[in-house]
This record gives sequence, C-alpha cells and structure tokens, in this order.
Amino acid sequence: MPTRFLLGLAASLLLLLSGCKDPNGSSGGTSGAALYAYDSSSSAVFVWSDLNTLYTSTAASVAPTKQISSSVFSSKIASLAWGGLCLDAQKGFLYLVSETGDIVRVSNIRSQSGTVASLDVVSFGLSNTGRLASSTFGQAALDAQNDRIFITENGSSGTQIWVVNNASTQFQGASIALQALHFTGDTGGTGVAAASGSVYAFLLDGNTVGTRATYSGPRLRKGTPSAFTDAQTLIGSSTLIGKYGSLALDTGNGYLFVGRHNADAGASTAPIQVFTTGMFGQSYNQAPTTTLGSATDQNHLRILAHAGTKDWLVGLKGDGAVGYGLIWIWKSPIGGTAAKAITASPATSVFKGLAVDGNAS
Repeated sequence: MPTRFLLGLAASLLLLLSGCKDPNGSSGGTSGAALYAYDSSSSAVFVWSDLNTLYTSTAASVAPTKQISSSVFSSKIASLAWGGLCLDAQKGFLYLVSETGDIVRVSNIRSQSGTVASLDVVSFGLSNTGRLASSTFGQAALDAQNDRIFITENGSSGTQIWVVNNASTQFQGASIALQALHFTGDTGGTGVAAASGSVYAFLLDGNTVGTRATYSGPRLRKGTPSAFTDAQTLIGSSTLIGKYGSLALDTGNGYLFVGRHNADAGASTAPIQVFTTGMFGQSYNQAPTTTLGSATDQNHLRILAHAGTKDWLVGLKGDGAVGYGLIWIWKSPIGGTAAKAITASPATSVFKGLAVDGNAS
C-alpha cells in the first residue's frame, strides 16, 4: 500500500477523532457529577456522590452517600440563605452563606466525610457597615475563574449584591468590606449567577427601562463585578420571569435558567425560563428560548442550581421561609426531560441550598 495513502488515511482518522466529543467527558454529558445539599435540621452537608444513581433510584426516599458536619456549621449557619450554597469545582471548596451574612468555606470537599478537621473549615463574614435596613442575604454564586463570590442582599431600603474577592484565601474571622453591585432604583434582588467575569442578576422591580418603548417590572441584568447597565437587560411581559427569580448558569452551553415561584408570582405556566447569555444586549422584551418544568408540580420552585459543564439542573421547593426535603432533578434539561422528584432520607431533612459538582470524578 503506498506510503502517501497510509499517511492520508492516518490524517483523516486523526481529524475524525478530534472532531468527536465524548458525551460523558469532563466538558459535557452527565457522568461524574455529585450533589451537595445543606440540611438545616441536622446542620450537615448531605452528599450524593453520583447524580445518575440518585436520578435512577426507585426508592421512596434516598439517604445521602455520606454526610459532612462541623461545629462551625451550627454556630455560623443557623439559617442558610435561600440558595446560599456554592461550589468551586476547580479548587474543591464548598461555601455556605447564612441569611445573616456569615460565610463558611470547607476545603478538600470531595474527600470529606463525617466531621471535618478544623484546619479545613474557615469562617468569615460580611461587614455590618453598608448593609441595607432589615435585610436578608440570599442566593450566592461563585465565579471560579476569578475566585469571586456574589451574594444577594434584599432589604426594606433596597437591594444589592455583595462582591467577595479572593474567596479562597479569606482568613479566619475576616470581615469583608462592602463592594456593592447594584443598579439605581432596582428592588427585590433574589437571584445571581456568575462565571468568567460576567454577573447575572434577577430583580423584581425598579425604574422604567427603555426610551421609545418602556418596560417595568421583573428584570434580568448582565454586568461586570463593578456595574450593570440598562443596555444589558431583559425585561418585559414576553420574558415570563417573576417572583423569587433564582438563577442557574450552564457555562458549557451558555444557558441561563431562571426559576419562578408560581404560587407567589400568580403564574400558571412553566416555572423555568431559559435564555441564552448572548440574548443580553439585544432587544429588551424577549421571550425565553424555551421553558421547563410543570406549572402544577413545581409551583413552589424556590431555588435552582446547575452543574456548569455537565448537563444537570436541580431545584428546591420553598414556601416563604419554609424549606423541604424535596429535590427536583432534570437530566439533560434542554432535551425536554421531566423532573425527577427525590425525597431525602431522613424525612426531617430541610434544604434551602444545593450545589452540583460537575467535576466529581
């Protein structure tokens, strides 16, 4: 066989292989993902080490693979913020944020089991200076590429997002000075997502947006760690967004999932709206690219989280300040799969935050 033919065949095979993508590889698919949830009733982090196994379980309730505990959890995280759990999958750090602004960082999270060694737990907090009146902290999001956490604060005097730089190196007892991210007039900020220097926020209301055509009410903003602009805003009746607006970001495909609490928003359509990150900066009043979820089964959807580069979306039920032990799981959500409802064991479990590790293996 001629040498030239063999070389050409080898080159063709190499090109073909380089164009193939392992559907369950590290940058996609659904294998190698773990789920973390903070149980307020036991002050412990529940870990399900394989989301696929949890998703396919036929048991009435499913116990976690392991639990992680620390006396720091009960002393600093008496009440986890709604969405106050986020994960740095690059460094293996888990962050817990309380409603009152305390932050706990657990290192070597993948290898932890049982009681965490004191050297692996660091607690610090947001400064009391600059806080809003009668405020509560909410969803937290971590930009792993820039080692930065964003935490929503919503109070009677307004709304803002705290920016915590150098999250992985904050020392024990540190007080984080306010670096506020907000837009004048915005209120009801309960959702935040972040990655690679971009920040996304949900706001329930604020000043009118637009000139020739004007819009008010709930809005999604895209910005930087220092500013939002009206130009990067999705707002208007076509967006279908509404109260509590928890956010989850699919960094692998550029999808922003927006949860809506139908019971409080007075809505009767699918509770999750999906936008692409490229839609920001176009027209304001855009319809979502698709919607997910059941208007009746998930009418109390309160929190969303995504695995990032793996194809998992998870959600929590909530009513006011009350959490539950129910977890909704969407496998390959854009494909249109229905949610799998998982009830945690023990039955006393109460979750207000959860995170998915897309690099678990």
